[in-house]
Amino acid sequence: MSRRVRIAAIIASSVGIAVVMLYFRVRHQAMTQHMPWSGPPFHHDLDKFKDDTLRVLMLRDPLVWEEHQRGTAGLEFELLQRFAKRRKMTLAVVPFDHPDSLLKALWQGRGDLGAAQFVHRKEWKRHFSTSSPYMIVAPVLAHPRGRPSNDPKVSATDTAVLCEASPFAFMEKVLAKRLDGPTMLLSVGTEDDLLTDLVRGKRRGIILSDLRAKHEAVRFPVIEFSGAIGPSQPLGFLTRASSPLLLKAVNDWLIDERENVAILHLIRAYENVVPTPGPLHARRIKGARADSISPFDDQFRAHTTTGSWRWELLAAMAWKETRFDSTVTSRSGAMGIMQFMPRTAERLGLDSTSTMDDHIKAAVQYLDRLDMIWLRAVPDKEQRLKFVLASYNAGPGHIIDGQRLAEQLGLDPKVWEGNVEAAVLLLAKPRFFLRPEMKNGYCKGSQVFHYVHGVLTVYDQLCARPGGKKRRGDIATAEQRP
Repeated sequence: MSRRVRIAAIIASSVGIAVVMLYFRVRHQAMTQHMPWSGPPFHHDLDKFKDDTLRVLMLRDPLVWEEHQRGTAGLEFELLQRFAKRRKMTLAVVPFDHPDSLLKALWQGRGDLGAAQFVHRKEWKRHFSTSSPYMIVAPVLAHPRGRPSNDPKVSATDTAVLCEASPFAFMEKVLAKRLDGPTMLLSVGTEDDLLTDLVRGKRRGIILSDLRAKHEAVRFPVIEFSGAIGPSQPLGFLTRASSPLLLKAVNDWLIDERENVAILHLIRAYENVVPTPGPLHARRIKGARADSISPFDDQFRAHTTTGSWRWELLAAMAWKETRFDSTVTSRSGAMGIMQFMPRTAERLGLDSTSTMDDHIKAAVQYLDRLDMIWLRAVPDKEQRLKFVLASYNAGPGHIIDGQRLAEQLGLDPKVWEGNVEAAVLLLAKPRFFLRPEMKNGYCKGSQVFHYVHGVLTVYDQLCARPGGKKRRGDIATAEQRP
């Protein structure tokens, strides 16, 4: 080998080594560029706690820590309350909106323990320690229940979004293969942010934990969830690597058999049965094609002869409310065949001496009042009927809040499906109903959703009977009313 060839080989070898070193340096920087902590570690372990206070940095999230109108809740919050009580310590919560800022604060010593549904991450090993798991979660796919997106920019049906704060963020490639090649996008924010975007129609598909699916499925019937689409991951709490005594105390508590029973009960309190995927089906009246629908058909007809409303609508409402049983009283105190709340009944002149005929007449009067409320705000008669029904069920105040929230979220305040309907569903979440503009507070939006959907399903069924007619333009204008 000539001297020139040897020199060339040495140069090539040196360049190769430099390239490899540069690759690993860039790779290391890429792995650590999102690590928000810097500086020396803060040393403050369990043996140095002087004020018997456990400072826990918590993510604002329904499954971690969340403020309600009547206090605070959250699965991890309630779990750590038990831990603090066992250690005879006071739990002090420091809330955060994103895990990155939480991690930085933990590293700097602004808290002793981190709670944000953490899983073990290799890149944290030198800085943080993850506790033993309190539960195992699996990834699931969530998408709209047979309804297109409201956002014209969101058109790809093969896109599933995974947030950076997800317990499955590091499994992006694995999940892409399991989902038969959808585009996986890492989104800034939390799983709860993604879920809100999905309800608003801003996403086509998102990946969440099965725990969140069980917690939110009943609240959001417009979403359906798949089964597990990837490997499960253990959820735990985070301590600084310089706090081994605190880590051991948490781990000892988590493996205690007596505590395991209580932990399991707490977890189950945050879980519900996930509805079956597929289109929603509302119950229908059996035998509705017969000449008589109910014992009250004559009263329904008698009070709708002016043309303001179709008698089939009153029948659908009465069936949905009480199955035509005038003796029913709801858990919230609604009474009579048309289920008036006591305060509403009083305003309509109903009392204990009122007859069935009085209740049906009052229902027509109340529908007229609600229609007047929405006449200008929702000009389209077909849409307005849905606002009227929603107001009948929840009260107009909550639906006005929903319309106001819809405007804030960039949704159409004059359209019910996927717009004000979605906003009303979100009024079940503190992050929305606690806004100062929301004058009426919490609303059980899923109940409103099912009421409107159920009444209209039965109404359509009744209008499809022999001799019936399609229910377009059901609501009379103010000028047409007597």
